Amino acid sequence: MLFSSAADPAAIDSARASFTLLAGALATLVVFGFVAARRLSGGVAVWAWGGVAFVLSQAARLPLLTLINALVIGAVAPTPGSGSWFTAVLIASFSAGIFEEGSRAFILSKAARYVRTERSGVGFGLGHAGIEALIITLVPSVAALLLLGSIADGSAYSNLPPESLAQLETAITFLGNQDVATSLLAFTERLFATLLHVVLSLYVVRAVAQSSDRGSLIRALV
Repeated sequence: MLFSSAADPAAIDSARASFTLLAGALATLVVFGFVAARRLSGGVAVWAWGGVAFVLSQAARLPLLTLINALVIGAVAPTPGSGSWFTAVLIASFSAGIFEEGSRAFILSKAARYVRTERSGVGFGLGHAGIEALIITLVPSVAALLLLGSIADGSAYSNLPPESLAQLETAITFLGNQDVATSLLAFTERLFATLLHVVLSLYVVRAVAQSSDRGSLIRALV
């Protein structure tokens, strides 16, 4: 059985505690958003449609983002701080704004036409933020906990091919750097993201409600 030289027990235990803190805080945030949205809108449909809007935006955005990055940046990951890195950040940020707002407008114009009040708009935004937190942060945190647990009890090394040990060591080094401060920072970012999604959802709800056709809606969003 192979063992990784990067698996410092103290670092692994610290990382597990930090990821546990993050996962617990994120789960609380998602559940709180779900309950709040249900009370505000009188059901779970508004929250769910907000989540659908996020999933739809990513399903449309990620293939195009991958293609643009391949054409503009290339196959090699850019060095942080380099020109290519800043280009990648700008492309990711700009495309996120376009596709997420477009997805909100599409759902609110078609499937969720009853979402027109501030209370339901907040519920819609909480759904968008909740599913985003679940997919982008909570699920990876739980996956990291499972991997760290398997490293701690040694099961991660069972039947591990020698050529995979280097990849496991890289993962251990990366995950082992997680500390409480990093977890709190990640959770704080999700709090601000939740607030932003609520505000943007209210903006799109208002734009959709006041627009008479597709052209006026596009102008209102731009």
